Amino acid sequence: MAPLKPQWQTISAAQKRKWLAMSKNFATMPLEEKNKLHARVQEWAQLSPQQRAQARLNFGESAQHSGDHKRAKWEAYQSLSAEEKTKLAATSPTPPVGAATAVKKVASHKLAASPAVKAPNLTGPKIDIDMLDPATLLPQSAQTAAAPSSPSQSE
Repeated sequence: MAPLKPQWQTISAAQKRKWLAMSKNFATMPLEEKNKLHARVQEWAQLSPQQRAQARLNFGESAQHSGDHKRAKWEAYQSLSAEEKTKLAATSPTPPVGAATAVKKVASHKLAASPAVKAPNLTGPKIDIDMLDPATLLPQSAQTAAAPSSPSQSE
């Protein structure tokens, strides 16, 4: 788990539980498996968040195919020349942009409906222009508006 130490504070609780569960049987693994797991954890820890999201997408996509299908595809890819592999890489679709990409599409009946947004009420109360204070443009009370303004006399 040492390779994950720099990212541990940013990992979600669910991901922490997964990493801890995976590490529980580490002591009983054969040395070859321990080395393999340690190397993979180091590789994973070095990936950027976007690269991890892409890896999750790739894993989700590959999990949909049988082992025989994946093996056949891999063998077909391995039989390509270096030039053909480069051409294939150039024609591959662009990866999705964004940090929070879904592993697979979710059925529309499983998604929550967004609440309808009401249009703002644009027909609010009307203010009589004669009732506005010319200095502040704030409404005046009916009594203040009716009374004529006279300069105060001070002695």
